Amino acid sequence: MFDVVEIGRSHRACHRPKPLRRKEFAVPEFSAGTIQSAIVGFDPLERTWVTGENAGLSFATAPALEGELLVDEESRAAVATDLGNITNHKPAAVLRPRSAEDIAAMIRFCRAHDVSVSTRGAAHTTLGQGLTDGLVIENKYLNRIHSIGKDVAEVDAGILWKDLINAAYARTPKLTPPAVTGYTSLTVGGTLSVGGLGGLVGALNTGLHVDHVRELEVVTGTGAIERCSPQHKPDLFEAVLGGLGQCGVITKAVLDLVPATERARSYVLEYTDNAKFFRDVRTLIERPAIDHVYAELYSPDSAPTHRLYATVLYDPATPPDDAVATEGLTTEALIDDTTYLDYAYKIDTLVDGMRAEVGWDRLVKPWYDVWLSGSVVEEYVGEVQAQLSARDIGPFGISLLYPQRRSQLTRPLPPVPEANGSDWVFVLDINTVAETPGVDPAFIEEMLDRNDRMFAHARAEYGAVLYPIGSLRFTAQDWRAHYGDKWAAFRAAKTRYDPSAILAPGLKIFQDD
Repeated sequence: MFDVVEIGRSHRACHRPKPLRRKEFAVPEFSAGTIQSAIVGFDPLERTWVTGENAGLSFATAPALEGELLVDEESRAAVATDLGNITNHKPAAVLRPRSAEDIAAMIRFCRAHDVSVSTRGAAHTTLGQGLTDGLVIENKYLNRIHSIGKDVAEVDAGILWKDLINAAYARTPKLTPPAVTGYTSLTVGGTLSVGGLGGLVGALNTGLHVDHVRELEVVTGTGAIERCSPQHKPDLFEAVLGGLGQCGVITKAVLDLVPATERARSYVLEYTDNAKFFRDVRTLIERPAIDHVYAELYSPDSAPTHRLYATVLYDPATPPDDAVATEGLTTEALIDDTTYLDYAYKIDTLVDGMRAEVGWDRLVKPWYDVWLSGSVVEEYVGEVQAQLSARDIGPFGISLLYPQRRSQLTRPLPPVPEANGSDWVFVLDINTVAETPGVDPAFIEEMLDRNDRMFAHARAEYGAVLYPIGSLRFTAQDWRAHYGDKWAAFRAAKTRYDPSAILAPGLKIFQDD
């Protein structure tokens, strides 16, 4: 049996809004005084959402909901862009669900009227992948941890990884997800839809977030609520994990947990030589004493140009042997020893500081994110590093390199490069960030052209595969090439579970179908 832990981050944690009924449309009843304009229906002829102020128009009645369906300007504008601040696409309405039933009801409603639907977690994509002119579902309002057991947790899709880490770590004994994303203020559902990198914990021998999911609750594009797992509806399970929201909206997940340590010791090494850097990377990722490795890469005029972090997770009773951990490396290591939680949240702390000091949320971020085989990563990084300028990174940007052991990747999605004789694949993130807040069309176009040019070369010459949080202008043909031999199964799942093709239109994956 699970021990039950309930956590709510909503400002309505102690107040459940009164359900919307077919004949009750007064704003106070619908929103408990917080909503400027409540939606009551959709006019399929004018293709506009109808509020109480213009309810004289012909429209289909909105379904009854526990949560909130909003059409006011402020709510719509708040979800009109994402982390990248490149694409702006205001939806017609916003759903703040209180249950999977809310999502199912609205998907059925939208399907009946041919209205597109996108799901929004932390909106950590950079080119409008989660935007739509139809309905945006704000999954962060599904934000409960339902249960935590000795090796598993069941959570809503809108819970942040940070919230789950805190709750699991507070247990006795301490627990943690086996793979922890570098930035933990992301939703579970969002990272599972992309794949989920173990940015600071895991990665070397744990696989991706999707490799540690036991079961999902999903609302399909038909409005059906389904439970799926490797044993039950495995086609839906495999199409949703890493499936970019194309076949269903994740509403709950049952996730693995493992024992957590109290501390993390990182060995920090700096380089100006690409060959020496990769020599040490290959040594450390194969070293049993090391739990995690990642790197920061800088422009050629920086010193150093490469910074490598190798981390051992440990308890005070059994500290790591520094000599064993760093034996045979080409440069001397500095040691950074912290608590486990401080280590897990180091990027959150950095981003929170930039959010307060430089307007992080308003900066344009045309990111470039690709998978590379271990057989070509050294050559490609050396080539790219020689081309990057300070402008390509920006004063608040950084390039990151994450190794993943390919044999630990157990799900068919997301696609990764062919092995080519190596058991390792790497994600390279060139996290370009503009210098000042505000939209600069010339800068955006320059960087998007750069990304498209770099990826075309990387795919043709190095077998690179897109990691789809970045800013690449993919066509439907590009997506078919991206999925390769997985395309037929993915397309079949789309037809089966979203036959009207209303889900996640921003990616344009099935645009030509």
